[in-house]
Amino acid sequence: MKNENEKDFQLEMLRRVLESVQDHISVIDRNMRIIVSNWNHCDSVSARDKQGYPYCYSCLMKRATPCEPCYMLEVLTTGKCRKYEIEDPLDGRIKSVELSPVFEEGHNVAMVVRHTKDISERKHVESVLRMRESQHAAVAKLGQEGLSGEKLDSLMKEAVRLVAKTLDVEYCRITQQGKDGNDVMIAGVGWEEDKEVRNRQAEDDSRNILCYTLYAGEPAAVMDRETRDRFSGYSLLREHWLVSGMDVLIGCRDRPFGTLSVHTGQSRVFTEDDIHFMQSVANVLAESVNRRENEENLHRYAKELESSTELKVLFTDILTHDLLNPANVVRGFTEELLIQEDDEDKIKLLEKVHRNNEKLIEMMESAAKFIKLESIADINFEEQDIAPIIERAVRAVRDDMDKKGISLVFNPVCNCTVKASPLLEEVFINLLSNAIKYSPEKERIIISIQDLGDEYRIQVTDFGPGISNRDKPRIFERFKRADKGSVKGSGLGLAIVKRIVDLHMGKAGVDDNPLGRGSIFWVALKKQNDLPER
Repeated sequence: MKNENEKDFQLEMLRRVLESVQDHISVIDRNMRIIVSNWNHCDSVSARDKQGYPYCYSCLMKRATPCEPCYMLEVLTTGKCRKYEIEDPLDGRIKSVELSPVFEEGHNVAMVVRHTKDISERKHVESVLRMRESQHAAVAKLGQEGLSGEKLDSLMKEAVRLVAKTLDVEYCRITQQGKDGNDVMIAGVGWEEDKEVRNRQAEDDSRNILCYTLYAGEPAAVMDRETRDRFSGYSLLREHWLVSGMDVLIGCRDRPFGTLSVHTGQSRVFTEDDIHFMQSVANVLAESVNRRENEENLHRYAKELESSTELKVLFTDILTHDLLNPANVVRGFTEELLIQEDDEDKIKLLEKVHRNNEKLIEMMESAAKFIKLESIADINFEEQDIAPIIERAVRAVRDDMDKKGISLVFNPVCNCTVKASPLLEEVFINLLSNAIKYSPEKERIIISIQDLGDEYRIQVTDFGPGISNRDKPRIFERFKRADKGSVKGSGLGLAIVKRIVDLHMGKAGVDDNPLGRGSIFWVALKKQNDLPER
């Protein structure tokens, strides 16, 4: 009797201890009966099922027989802990279950402690994070293909495929408003797989109902077509039981290209993250559309400028040489990544890319202003020391030198005064970039200034492969390059150098490096006192 009282006392104390624990804990004997549990943390079990010593499988799993496989029997047999996750049949939530054996003195398992923890919220957060990661990866992949010059048609097809896969929807398509006001599908997933759908779509006069954001100008998530007037009358949606959808605009509101749309037969409310993902994809497509239009415009303008003035030809060369359109695309993607990124190291790298890209765009915008000048008299020439101009050019290319481990030898001479315009810095940036490009790694570049009486001669000496006598007369011509093997270039840099130097009434040329291999590119500029009046 004493042992029974002591056992009851111990069970009562155990119940009190378990009641202080937030998770649900049950102690189960070898007969698979629950001998004690903190039932106050398991409201989904009815009071009737909690009475006595219920079987664990009937009380907790709503089964008439033990589970298959039965992890409880496994722990009772092996004496090893077992962890697993289940969808709780009592409340439908995701639970983490840990079974721990309790041993008798003879090392046999006397009972098992079942610890159940609700991890639904954690699983939901993990699912959201996985979805965001998948969405970011899809946008990055599409952006990379857009920057690589992928054809627009191929990019559109890849976009609808990625969106449909990432959002797990049956239908995705891109539509563009035609000249007749109707919306034409130019890429799609799901629609084109059904010939009947394709034929019905061609006969449907109300297609523009689907593409409402083409007119609303804002992203929107739609659920239950029966409650939205803009979906009524759209036969394809009705016949295929598509009850949830979302459209976003491709392009700006004032000048839209079309819409990116997704639809599903599942009753689903799209999240803000889904909308942002769709809009990011639409932004990538809009940038690619703009790039294509800009490239076409640039090609057309290039033909028109062939018969224009020499200054306009110079601007075309600079624009082509530095690729204005990709610079604007880089700006857009860098700003988008700066908003999304939270890694400090990556943010620093992105900010560096953004700063240098902004300088590149600023240079090209200056060139755009330069083309408007009607004569040399309109360029602003000021009395300046050459040394600070060269030092600014060195700072502009410092990162490129550091990447190749190239050292610079430059002992600036003060008071080398000439009349210079802001374009003169571009001369030395081009000469230094050229020297860096063709120099071996861990080599050196020498900059020197010589006083030749009535002019200053600035020399940039490299130790690269050098230039043959056959190529020297033509390397300063537009689109002419010396044979440099695998090194890529447009052949415009030295032509730009010569034109800017000509505007400063100077000379430019190239000699062999007397110290061995390599070349000396030089620029001769008249001294301030010896420069004729303009």
